[in-house]
Amino acid sequence: MVLRRFSTGLAVSSVDGLYLAARPAAGLIGPPAMLFAGFVAGATHPGFTYVFTEALWLLLFLAAVGAISGALGLYLTAGFIIGDLVFGAHPQWERVALRDNFTAPAEFGSLLVTYALFALLAVGVPIAAKTFAAEFRLPPRTPRPLRALVGLGALVIISGLLVWVWTQSAPLLVRPVFGWADFRPTVEAMFTTQEQGGLIVAVAVAATIARAVFQAILANPIGTAQTALSHRMTHLENRFRTDKPVIPLLSRMPLILRLMVRAALLTAVLAGLYSAYWQAALTFVVLGLAQFLTSPLMPLNLGAYARFMNRVPRILRLLIVMVPVFVLGALILPIFIDQESFLPFLILALIGAVLMTLLSPQTRDGEESR
Repeated sequence: MVLRRFSTGLAVSSVDGLYLAARPAAGLIGPPAMLFAGFVAGATHPGFTYVFTEALWLLLFLAAVGAISGALGLYLTAGFIIGDLVFGAHPQWERVALRDNFTAPAEFGSLLVTYALFALLAVGVPIAAKTFAAEFRLPPRTPRPLRALVGLGALVIISGLLVWVWTQSAPLLVRPVFGWADFRPTVEAMFTTQEQGGLIVAVAVAATIARAVFQAILANPIGTAQTALSHRMTHLENRFRTDKPVIPLLSRMPLILRLMVRAALLTAVLAGLYSAYWQAALTFVVLGLAQFLTSPLMPLNLGAYARFMNRVPRILRLLIVMVPVFVLGALILPIFIDQESFLPFLILALIGAVLMTLLSPQTRDGEESR
């Protein structure tokens, strides 16, 4: 696979939902249909004017598609980006462009943040949920029904939790779409995900359960037709197995450069919380330093600590981080209650990111602990 040579994450996303290809019609029609649907949504903006978080129907659609198949979510995202870049209207930038001919970098940057947020719900959240849920796999000697029940329960709960986190974070992360254009955010863009977040979570959970049921049928076929689908699924999976290891292009980069790129990406994702350039610079420095302290570049030997944290499921680490962030939020937010400032949210986001980094140390060979 070409994507496998470039990025492990993209490769995993592109084959997530392979079970759909067990039915040739679904495997043939699904990808181009999602690509076209995303293109139409990006080009025409049905149900929203400024940013996709204004449209509840689109958020529900993203949550459902991503839960069913990360690959379909990837096609949907690609289509949306193409349609929005080429044909999409961005009225918040029209009046700015009339008085300033140098708005392109800010406009393009705000669009990238939007696309990252779109991809996070359509691709990132479902892939992360599957990865986190796999860490709760019981030993092979455990009865198969119990293993299946624990696996499904973990996947459903984690999917719902991550989608809920996304709905609560989206209003803040989408602010560059308006703030960088010196435009007042719309009510729909800020509150649709928060007010209707429960519905979005419910749709994602329902789609996750439906996917699990279909995959269980393929794994335990009953009847000739289901057996044929199961054999086809096995054949498709075998085609993607290889004994020849491939090191992705991004993994070939020097470790220090990878840490800087990761810090830069996280800094860009948090762009909606900045009110001054120094805040962005400080965020990059703090996130970069936190990653450096837990990397093999640091002379400290974190081997024992890294191995211990390797045994703790990452979703539990995330929950551990949320506790001090919640407590600090209860203490910090009242101080800024009379101020229109996102600084306390930035502080909490930085604390959470740093704590999560410290709880995810890298091993001495440069590979991240899992």
